[in-house]
Amino acid sequence: MGYSKYKEDIDRTWASNIFGTRLDFQAVPPVQHHQCPFCPFETTANDLLETHLLQAHRDAAIFLEHDDRVVPDRAVFRVRPVHLKVRCPALPNGISVSVTSRFKTAGPKNFKDGKLLTITPPDEEVVLVMLGIGVFRREYAISFKKRILQARLTTHLIERVNEANTGIGTWSWSDVSRFESALGKEPGLTGDEERHRLGIYEYYLGLWLEQNQKPEYVRHLEKSFEVLRDYDDPLALLISSYFLYRVNAFESISPRLPFPRLRHVANFFATSPFIVLEELQSGEADGEYVPCEIAIADADAALLDSVREFLNGQFDGALQHCDAAQQRITSGDDQAQSRVDFVRFRINRQAKRAAEARHFAERTARCNVGPFRNESVNFLKTL
Repeated sequence: MGYSKYKEDIDRTWASNIFGTRLDFQAVPPVQHHQCPFCPFETTANDLLETHLLQAHRDAAIFLEHDDRVVPDRAVFRVRPVHLKVRCPALPNGISVSVTSRFKTAGPKNFKDGKLLTITPPDEEVVLVMLGIGVFRREYAISFKKRILQARLTTHLIERVNEANTGIGTWSWSDVSRFESALGKEPGLTGDEERHRLGIYEYYLGLWLEQNQKPEYVRHLEKSFEVLRDYDDPLALLISSYFLYRVNAFESISPRLPFPRLRHVANFFATSPFIVLEELQSGEADGEYVPCEIAIADADAALLDSVREFLNGQFDGALQHCDAAQQRITSGDDQAQSRVDFVRFRINRQAKRAAEARHFAERTARCNVGPFRNESVNFLKTL
């Protein structure tokens, strides 16, 4: 009885409260402030801090380390497996990490600061490591080579290469011999640099034999690749990447290749053309330094022009360049034929020319290039 009377008194007191509510005298918890570790920026919202870190301090906010050294965006290792430390010191909840190779994709998985990521890149293949949080991404290209050789890009070498680029169309055997002599007799070359010059000579010899319809050109281009893939200078990287392009191994071409035109064309064949168009429109290649160019096969030069016209929306001009490429293909070069057919398929599909698109899709659906075949087969399924 006493308890009921006590409860009635309490209820009467609440009922007399002019605000009609029970009074709450609990203390308000303090507001947590998040301070940027790199600058005076401060916020009460953790997601705003993460956005600020990734916009203003991306390179310091998320990165990879190897043996306590920061890993560059394009890195080549000589030891397998590669143990990389994921660093995100200002992001206690960690970041997502995914690994993509030519035949396999792993992740994304959450990694907190200091956790080790172990990858085993196959020979000569680029493995992409993607660090991300939300919509923000940072991409690394990791590859493995049994050895990395050094060679100087001297003024003498660049001058000889530029001369070859402009004169190879009218070379005779005597010009080929003079080019070989000029490369090999440069004073002060180390043994590795002599081998490097040999690889360059083999490339231009193979290119000259190809334009003269000599079947042995293949052997010399392969020899050039075997030699130059062990070097990391821009000229060797360009010749090696162009060889990979010729054999349609687009996934093996480094996404950090410092030659925008070849990189964009390789991406065009390996992925969606609209991804490449977004890169071009964003000015992604602005400021890239290209120390020298190389001569390439006439058919490939025409096809690169075709891709450029396609990305600019000039479909008729793109098809005209495809016609020029078709006329210049070396007899028996099935890889080049597949590239021309695939570009024609994409042009006609985008131009809404259904019959022509179907014709070339049926051709590329039978080729041995995975990206070409898959895209063509998927297109034919929609008809």
